[in-house]
Amino acid sequence: MTATQAPLNGDPPIVQRLRQRSPLNAAVADRARLLQRLSLEDQPSAVRALAVLRRAIGMPPGSTPDVWQDTIGLVPDALLGKGDDPSAAELAAHHAMTLFALHRQGRIEQAHSDGAAPGSAFARVSQLRGSGSDDEGVRRRFDALITATSTVEAAHHLRGLILLARAEGVGLDYGYLADDLADLWTPRHRDRVRLRWAREYRGMRTTAHDGESNPPADNPIDSTSEESS
Repeated sequence: MTATQAPLNGDPPIVQRLRQRSPLNAAVADRARLLQRLSLEDQPSAVRALAVLRRAIGMPPGSTPDVWQDTIGLVPDALLGKGDDPSAAELAAHHAMTLFALHRQGRIEQAHSDGAAPGSAFARVSQLRGSGSDDEGVRRRFDALITATSTVEAAHHLRGLILLARAEGVGLDYGYLADDLADLWTPRHRDRVRLRWAREYRGMRTTAHDGESNPPADNPIDSTSEESS
C-alpha cells in the first residue's frame, strides 16, 4: 500500500509505502492524530494536554504524572519495563509524544502526517533548507541521531530535527517514529532501524533530485518493534 504527500514549494509528490502498524505504533499514531485534530479545533483539553507534554520534554519517562496517559499509557503491557529502568518502548512513547507536542506548537497544522516515514521527512527538511541539495546541518544532526550512544544524546539530536521540521512545515508519522525509536534503543534491533532510515533518507533524496514520484525500489522492512522482557 502507498500514500502520497502533497508537494511543497514545487517539489514532486512523495509516494511512500505504508508499514504495518505494531500495537505501539498504532497507539501513538492514534493519540497524536486525535490531539492534533482537537487542538486544531481549539479544544481546551487538547491544547492543555499538548502544553503539559511539552513541559515533559527531556524528562525521564514516568517522572511527570500529568503525561502518563499520553506516554507510558500508550505502551502495550507486553512492552512495559519490569525493573527500575524504562523499557525501550516506554522511552520511545515518551519521546515521540513530547516531541509531537513540540512539533505541533505554532502554525503547523500537520505535525503528525500519516505515512510520512521519519527518514523521508528529515530528508525533505534537508532538501528544503538546502534549496534542492542536502543541507549539511540537517544531515549532521540526522547522522548524530543515528550514531548516538545514549538515549539522552539521541533525544537531543532528535529534538533539533523536529524543530527544523516545524520551521519548514514538514510533518512525520509519530507512530512510525515511536516504532523506530523502540528499535533504535533495543540493541539487537538497532542496525535494522539504521538501515530503514538510510533507505528512507536516500529514497527521498533520489526522488527530489530526479523529479520522480515513484518510491525507491528497495523492499520495505516490517516495522514491528519487539521488546525483550
